[in-house]
Amino acid sequence: MKSVSIIAATISGNRGAEAMLCTTIGEIRQRYPDCRFNVFSYYPEQDRHLNRDERVTVYSATPLSIVVLLFPFSILFALFKLPLLNKLLGLFPAPLQALNQSDVLIDLAGVAFIDGREKFLPYNVLTLVPAFLLNTPVVKFSQALGPFENPLNRILALATLKQCKQIFARGQGTHQHLQKLKLSNLFASPVADVAFRHQPDYTLSEESERDVAELGEQLKAEQRPLIGVCPSSVLAAKQAPDEADYTQSLTDLCQQLLDRGYAILLFPNATRKQQGEKLRNNDLPVIQRIAQQLAHNSNRAGSLYAVDFDINTNGIKRLMSACRIVLVSRFHAMIAALSAKQPVIVIGWSHKYKEVMDSFELGDQVYDFKQAEMARILQSIVTITEDDGEVREKLHQHLPGITESSAQQFEYLFTHLD
Repeated sequence: MKSVSIIAATISGNRGAEAMLCTTIGEIRQRYPDCRFNVFSYYPEQDRHLNRDERVTVYSATPLSIVVLLFPFSILFALFKLPLLNKLLGLFPAPLQALNQSDVLIDLAGVAFIDGREKFLPYNVLTLVPAFLLNTPVVKFSQALGPFENPLNRILALATLKQCKQIFARGQGTHQHLQKLKLSNLFASPVADVAFRHQPDYTLSEESERDVAELGEQLKAEQRPLIGVCPSSVLAAKQAPDEADYTQSLTDLCQQLLDRGYAILLFPNATRKQQGEKLRNNDLPVIQRIAQQLAHNSNRAGSLYAVDFDINTNGIKRLMSACRIVLVSRFHAMIAALSAKQPVIVIGWSHKYKEVMDSFELGDQVYDFKQAEMARILQSIVTITEDDGEVREKLHQHLPGITESSAQQFEYLFTHLD
């Protein structure tokens, strides 16, 4: 029986991570129906509560668990594999035994080893070192890496990445960054994100299904053209004093859309409702602020809908399908729209958004959040809503190739596992 471990993704919190996790498990299960999965999660308690698949076991990969349990015990575990000591391996904690018995560890980090994100370097390294010590092959599925101009980032990235069995780059920019490291384990070409292969029946959880159904019925009954807006708590927290206020700019844009006769759906792609106002992997507080201000300022509050509950990828896609066009600031909300062949405009913060949109010939619909070009964005929304034929043609034309590109990483994995 095959056993696969997965790290750097969760069921709860960031729904992009959930989409990648569910898709990875679902795709592998198509080939190996009896495969067992070990998910090393940084939200272990929440994920155990949500997980409804008995063949998926959730272990902790919080920074504390890695430093206190996984890393030091993996060193000991490796030593105890020596003759005369290997009979004691059964005494080690279950997470170490699961990782040791796995055929592969799949790393689903969305981004890693990026200049400017040096505070995450210890986590980028230590999530993989236990597998290296246990001789469990590591495959990095499609993700953004680099640039590596910072000496510390470059040294740690090179030392870590060269130990992986295979690395898949998400986008040409990442592939070029990795080529500069002269790695022998870099896949020949960039491949599309795992989540492009997401299917509804891959889900591992049931969340707020009644709330989603009720809101879905309201959206179906809406007579005005519906515009979906997915804000990002990451961008809300990134705001620098000399930059336009991201949340206020989105609020103003929504107000203008309401005034022009559109309806608005505010929806998240990261939720941790129990965390209240905390923004870490939680877009709900940003949605609440925008909704409250719009409700206070507008006489069209009846055309404003806002998600205020935890929701999984399936729920997000269901609500999104009612929209004529979506404006998103979350990477995997963009992918969800593209995979549904739905017109999308992006307000982003890195090259990763434009790389994906360029593959659909839609790179001109990506805007930098620092510039907050809301007048141009408003015009794009109006133009595409009135005539979306050209955009939809590009989506239909390019999606099959993108989906096949994503499949290459699974084809490689199956070759390794067979």
